[in-house]
Amino acid sequence: MMKAVTLLRRIWIRTDPYAIRGVVRTYRKGMRLFWWYGVFLSMSSAFVDSFVTLYVLSLGATRVQVGLLASLASFFGMLMPIPGAQWATLWGKRKPVVLISYGLRYVALVGALLLPQFGAGPVIVMVVIGLFALRAAFLHLGLSPWTSFAGDIVPSDRRGRFFSSRKTVMALASLILVPLAGQFIGLFPEPIGYRISFGVAVVFGLFSLVLFSRIPERREGAGEPHHRLHLAFWDVLKRDPVFWRFTLISMVFNFAWQMGGPYFGVYEVEVLGATASIIGWLAMASAFMRMIGQQVWGRATDRRGSQWAFSACMLFIPFIPFIWLPLTAAWQLIFVVVPSGFLWAGREIASFNLLLELADKERQTEAIASYNTLLAMANIAGPLVGGQLVQALGYRWTFALSGGGRVIAAVMFLMLLKPFNLSRLTQPFRARA
Repeated sequence: MMKAVTLLRRIWIRTDPYAIRGVVRTYRKGMRLFWWYGVFLSMSSAFVDSFVTLYVLSLGATRVQVGLLASLASFFGMLMPIPGAQWATLWGKRKPVVLISYGLRYVALVGALLLPQFGAGPVIVMVVIGLFALRAAFLHLGLSPWTSFAGDIVPSDRRGRFFSSRKTVMALASLILVPLAGQFIGLFPEPIGYRISFGVAVVFGLFSLVLFSRIPERREGAGEPHHRLHLAFWDVLKRDPVFWRFTLISMVFNFAWQMGGPYFGVYEVEVLGATASIIGWLAMASAFMRMIGQQVWGRATDRRGSQWAFSACMLFIPFIPFIWLPLTAAWQLIFVVVPSGFLWAGREIASFNLLLELADKERQTEAIASYNTLLAMANIAGPLVGGQLVQALGYRWTFALSGGGRVIAAVMFLMLLKPFNLSRLTQPFRARA
């Protein structure tokens, strides 16, 4: 037994999952803790995120109320990032803001799982929906300080490998635990199974916050907060034209993506006749390709730079919606999920790194908050326009227009940012800011 443990330990050290080999010692503790924090956070999410809609439906919610929950989550995604950044600036530290914000998420979840014990009916359903909306609000409140904080935990030349390793193990945890959570919920009558599952999520989530609390904060974010939030919002964008261009391009891309994004799943079922079994297998294939993509693109980001990786993904992702157009059967979706999972994994890693590189270090948290706020606006507008296009033109034209919008965003990225010469491009703007 001891020999087996020793062998596993040697293999673990040799694979270097934390990407700490050769890294300055002061970074290593934070990188290990942040890696495990992500694992337990993913374990927590596996027991709740996929089952929120089913839970509120089991309480008697209508489809309109389920749509209201999604709309409220998007609305808070637009509303909360700037106050979260201002709070971190006022406090002078980002980690306490993240801990309080994310801790309140679990308070809201506890309220949502306990409240139905005291009654039933439309009022209880609406309060539970409100609690889940608050859970989304607290996520967005702490997201910008979290992003800035995460960028300081890992040296810039290791971010690709580290975050790809972290995302891979998080995806693996979800891949294993989401089906298990579904089976576990099925052992109990509704809605008791959901409540127990959410309770497990709270336990894992609180443990993840304990790990996060032990991560040293390398850089404080003290500064004079603006009393008028909208002035701070525009100030951080105006002072850095390169970052503003990146934000604008991301808005165009997300708007085009969300035009079709919510309706691909509907098309799978209504037009291609996908069953729950087929969708499950396709989800597994997508998750597998994402894990491969995270490893490939993480190393590519460290070796060639986030600009190169982001450009490669931006050039190929726009063509994915066009793959949908000739499909006639559900099994053919494998030709979509394989390249999609691989390329989107790369875009996530490269986009995260590029955001940290381009955001002004002096006001990074506020810059990221402005970025998140504008992307949330695009994410709200995209599905609204897409829904009108589906009704007027049909699914295939909507998907084609979504792909065309992504092509426009890719061309904008190449023309406005010149990504393969971005390091020299940013210097004059930063000097003048």
